[in-house]
Amino acid sequence: MVRRQEGTPTKYEGNSVDEALATGLADLSVTREQVELHVLSQGKKGFLGIGKQLAEVELTVKPVEPEVKQPAQPVNPQPVAETTVTPAPQKEPVQPAVKPATHAQKSVAKPQAKARQRAAVKEQQEKSFEEVLVELGNYLAEVTKNMGISATINVTPEKHTVYYDFETDHEGLLIGKRGKTLNSLQLLAQDFLDKRVRRRVRVILDVADYRERRAETLTHLAQKTARDAIAAGKPLALDPMPALERKVIHKSLADNPHVETHSRGSEPRRTVVVTPI
Repeated sequence: MVRRQEGTPTKYEGNSVDEALATGLADLSVTREQVELHVLSQGKKGFLGIGKQLAEVELTVKPVEPEVKQPAQPVNPQPVAETTVTPAPQKEPVQPAVKPATHAQKSVAKPQAKARQRAAVKEQQEKSFEEVLVELGNYLAEVTKNMGISATINVTPEKHTVYYDFETDHEGLLIGKRGKTLNSLQLLAQDFLDKRVRRRVRVILDVADYRERRAETLTHLAQKTARDAIAAGKPLALDPMPALERKVIHKSLADNPHVETHSRGSEPRRTVVVTPI
């Protein structure tokens, strides 16, 4: 790679100042000692990359001082005496002794190498997973913006679930009747994530603690439906609801010895049936 003109400042960006510096040194084909560094911006990490700003540096290649050659000193030739050199007897070259690795050393080295490889792969996967979460956050922000809803999105990833919590002045519009709008947006988010990560991770969208308030309402509905089913002596079906809400109904009646629950139908018309025992 051709080195840039000396004395000309060049800007580089990276996730950190060190990364931007390393990028610049590689591009200019110089060492750290051969450039002057000026930090323009330290950058910002943001939360999971949302609001992130790259670090920016400016590198200037230092001028190279020309080498000053010393004039050659005249050499007075001296008479050389004639000598007779008797060659020394040739010896067989000594081969260095190489000690082969023992079976135990090989047995230890292989697992260690595999462990390092697995760790590297896992680190890359985690980095990619965080990048997908950022992409999903940006996607949700764009969708809500097109709906005419201005919102701030907070992301909380856990082991098997990632939560996107919306802060907005248009809570009712974002939630919709019985959470229909929020649930539809959650289905879009789940589909977005499923297409980009291999492992199963559940996406839950929430606004103004709606999920918690809805769970309380569903618990009361489950208990009332159980009493009505026992009194009527026949199964009663609830209105269709998403899987997350059906789970609340099943859990609420799991310890009730007088009824049992099961789901029937296909999405999005799948519902919970409460049957007296």
